[in-house]
Amino acid sequence: MNNAILIIKKLVLAACVMALAACALEPLQSDRGEIIMGAPDWVNKGSYFTTNRDGNMFYGVGSANPQGDLALQKSIADDRANAEVVRVLVTFLDAVTYEFLSASRYEDSSAREDANYRRIEANASRLVKQSITSQIDDAIARQFKVGVSTQFKEDVTNNVTDASARDIKESISFQIDFLRHVEDVITKQLKEAASRQMKSTAQAHLANARNIGNWRDPRTNAIWSISELNLKNVKKTMSGVNDINVELKQYFDINAENTFERIIRERNNLNPFSFK
Repeated sequence: MNNAILIIKKLVLAACVMALAACALEPLQSDRGEIIMGAPDWVNKGSYFTTNRDGNMFYGVGSANPQGDLALQKSIADDRANAEVVRVLVTFLDAVTYEFLSASRYEDSSAREDANYRRIEANASRLVKQSITSQIDDAIARQFKVGVSTQFKEDVTNNVTDASARDIKESISFQIDFLRHVEDVITKQLKEAASRQMKSTAQAHLANARNIGNWRDPRTNAIWSISELNLKNVKKTMSGVNDINVELKQYFDINAENTFERIIRERNNLNPFSFK
């Protein structure tokens, strides 16, 4: 029986953790829309995070219906509570990642766009001038058996260049629009890649989640469990992860508490993670 319980426990835990990657940004605490009379406050409050005398803490609440085996039922409830801790942690990691990417250390986009325009315009003008000169030389050679004067050639060149100026500007405009689109795609991919990096560490934090309480509903015999995770343990685990960009890891180490406390101050917001 113990081996069967262990196998089922691992399967439930794996399913809970795998579901984390697909979860949407959630409010600060769960809103199940129901109150269980006689239950401890933490059962009705649901998963959340807060600051208390133990520090900056993440809390996860999970439950399990009767399984025919009390030990198995409690084990499933505990695992679900642990997975809930990680779910709450994922929303927090999203917030930190967003703030890191928003703290741009580069010149603003308009300055970059102006620089791109000047660079493209200079390159286009140089290439067009070279092409026009070559084409005019070829056309003159085909049209006139005897060479033409320098003034004649300059006059033709100037007129052709002026006539081409509008087309050049239009072409540059198309290139700028394309570069702007590429910039948006790059920015989106940077955000998604950084977010994936942070979220990929969530499972590593699961080992640090600690079950701190259980409650059995006398009406339904469902068992409820609550687990906790200290932000200090998250930072300690994060420091040992090698698959995160160095700057992102450093930003988390320096700013995690500030972000945590800011979100706590905004907890009256229905969804303080609705950045995107």
